[in-house]
Amino acid sequence: SRGRREGAQRLTSQHFGLSNLFWKKMTKFVLNSLPSPTQKSASDYNNFDREFLSEKPKLSYSDKNLIESMDQSAFNGFSFINPKFEQILNK
Repeated sequence: SRGRREGAQRLTSQHFGLSNLFWKKMTKFVLNSLPSPTQKSASDYNNFDREFLSEKPKLSYSDKNLIESMDQSAFNGFSFINPKFEQILNK
């Protein structure tokens, strides 16, 4: 409700020492947001750290017995195959 929202605004601004002007700008999304990195293509990795990219992937081990012991009903009727992976398989 509006009363609760205004109360939360007042408490937050008092607690953090935020001025009314700052709070108004923040609630109206006037504050600058962080710039988004640019990406030239789907395979453009320039925004990733070179050291990270040079690391060998570590595949996680999945214990088949553990997975089978868990309730899998949440996944009934669900299937997903990445369309790009399908294209690779069909070549």
